[in-house]
Amino acid sequence: MPSNSTASAPQQGRDKLHLQLARLFRSKVSTGAWPVGSAIPTVQELEALHGVSRTTVRMALGALVAEGLLLTRKRGGTRVIAAPYKPPSFLLPTSWKELVAFGAHIGQITLHTGRDCLPPIPEGFPDVGRMAPAYVHLLRVYDHDAARFCLSQLYLEQELFPEIEAQLERSSLAVALSSDPSRIAVARQHLSVAPADELAAEHLGVALGTPLMQALRWACNADGLLIYWARVRFLSEYVHMEMDLLK
Repeated sequence: MPSNSTASAPQQGRDKLHLQLARLFRSKVSTGAWPVGSAIPTVQELEALHGVSRTTVRMALGALVAEGLLLTRKRGGTRVIAAPYKPPSFLLPTSWKELVAFGAHIGQITLHTGRDCLPPIPEGFPDVGRMAPAYVHLLRVYDHDAARFCLSQLYLEQELFPEIEAQLERSSLAVALSSDPSRIAVARQHLSVAPADELAAEHLGVALGTPLMQALRWACNADGLLIYWARVRFLSEYVHMEMDLLK
């Protein structure tokens, strides 16, 4: 007999959908599309507009009511009563030193650890060094005030993993690697905007195809061996970049 603690597949799908819809509604409030003090469309109108069930719309609106953004009254409809909390915007690291500092100040959760893996280097990507026989794969999410804003797929050269395994329980991979500066001779980063795939949509609570800031990072030792590869995706509202254009 199935356990009562496990949600059915339709229920799990509906739960994810209502979180995505709540995020969209929250964005409408924060951007002023739904101004504070205004009445929002009815449940029936939102149901038709977004092609979802009435239950899903009510669950999404209920999340914003619980956050104190909306107020619903019988026969009075639903009105916006406050703007959402604006998340902090972190400076996107553009050097290894900044990456280490960034990793020291954010919360992290390891979702999965696997061995005997190879990093999925994109076809046609620039040379990232000599591949090791195997890597340890870490799937991690990072949060701020309990809100997830970053998903990392990390690969560490497998023979190096035992040296920093204990540190990884409390710190980022960049912080752990930097405990011995001689480990890294080359470190690079490639930035782009990429659509959310199923993995990012699931763990960051966004819709498929949502534009995300993506950083591909890699580091090699003095022998040219690739010891670190990462695919890191951020919710765009949480990060920004600054550069000196005269350098």
